Amino acid sequence: MKNPILTTLTFITLIFAFSSCATIFSGTTQAVSFDSNPPGAEVVTIRKNGIEQKVGITPCTVPISKKTKRVKFTKSDFYDETYPIMQDAEINGWYWVDCAGILVGFVGLPAAIIDISTGAYIKLPSQVKVELKKR
Repeated sequence: MKNPILTTLTFITLIFAFSSCATIFSGTTQAVSFDSNPPGAEVVTIRKNGIEQKVGITPCTVPISKKTKRVKFTKSDFYDETYPIMQDAEINGWYWVDCAGILVGFVGLPAAIIDISTGAYIKLPSQVKVELKKR
């Protein structure tokens, strides 16, 4: 007969070892407000692999992937403006829970790896505003 306490402790340890706090609690996307002067610019996100995705027209608030590296604003009769959104990113507070788990016998290492691979370890800025220059 198995020891129920040992089984329970093993189960709890496995949950902590394979969970990823930032991914679970804050997700892999984040709502960001985009604005431009003048308004009416198309907003295009650009990921690390160069994939572009049109997400809206300024002003807008849309969920974007936390793997987004740059945001491009385009409007006819104006020069395109590319904003490096990662320059204003911060470490997600939930990621520090993973790091604490690493200090306690490396149980947080799988969680930290998952959060890094999904981009959930990042907190993007909540607002981005650019000034477009007339051609």
